[in-house]
Amino acid sequence: MRYLGISRDELYSPNRVGGDTAVFRAVAAELERCGNDVACMTEQELAAKGIPLGIDGIFQMARSREALAVLEKADVPVTNTAQAVMNCSRARETALLRDSGLIPESLICKTVGVPFDWNIFPCWIKRADSHAVDRDDVQFVQDAGECNSAMLGFSERGMKECVLQAHVRGWLVKFYGVRGYGLADCYAASARDGKFGLERYNDQPGQASVDMEALTAAAERVSALLGVDVYGGDAVVGDDGKITIIDFNDWPSFRTCTVGAASKIAQLIINKR
Repeated sequence: MRYLGISRDELYSPNRVGGDTAVFRAVAAELERCGNDVACMTEQELAAKGIPLGIDGIFQMARSREALAVLEKADVPVTNTAQAVMNCSRARETALLRDSGLIPESLICKTVGVPFDWNIFPCWIKRADSHAVDRDDVQFVQDAGECNSAMLGFSERGMKECVLQAHVRGWLVKFYGVRGYGLADCYAASARDGKFGLERYNDQPGQASVDMEALTAAAERVSALLGVDVYGGDAVVGDDGKITIIDFNDWPSFRTCTVGAASKIAQLIINKR
C-alpha cells in the first residue's frame, strides 16, 4: 500500500510545531515499518499540486481551506477527513455537540455585543470560524463589560461571529485518543501545559482522579459525533466527578504519548483500506 501524509503548516501549530512534527513523522515511520510506502507533502504543496497518482490512503494534519478543499475530493480513505477537521471549528463543533450533554452551555453569536439572553459569567469567548491560532482567539471574561471589549477586538480583526461558553468549575484534564482504540493518554493540566497558559483559570486538583471509563466514553462519543478519528481535547472534572468536554480538536500533538499513539493511528489508517 502507498500512503500520502500531509503535514500541518506552522500557522496552525501555535507553540506546538515540534510536537505536531514528531507525531506526524512517527505515524509515517510506523506505516513504513508495517511494510507500506509513504510519501509526504506540506499542506501548501497539496493545495498547489493536488493528490499524486497511485495513492491508496491519506493521513493528514492540514487545516487550511485550500488543502481541505483538495482532500474533500479524494477518492481514497482519508484520516482525518476534511469534514471532520471542519467540524472542529468552534461554531460547528458547538452546534453539533450542543444537545449532547457533554459540553458547557454555549451560544454562537455575532460580535456586536453581549446578547440580551446571555447572562452567564465568568465565561469564555472563542473565535467561531476555526481553531485557536492566536493568544486572543480564546479569552476568559469575568463580566459583560470584559465580554463586550473582547467582542470588539474580535470584530476589529474581521471576525463576525464568536462562541460564548460557560466557565465550568473543576480541574482540567487533557486527553489524546484514537477513535475505536480509546485514549492514548490523559493527565491533569497546569498553565505550563497549554498553548497560551489559559489553564490558570481552572481549579488546581488536590488529589487528581478521574473515572477513566467515563472520560473514554465521553471522548469517543464526541469523536463519533464530529467524525474525528484522531483527536485530543480538554475536559473539566467537577467536585462530583462529572466530566465536561470544553475543547476538542483534530489530530493534536500527542506530546506525552507520541510512540504509543503513532502505533494506534497507523493501525487505524491500515484498517481503512
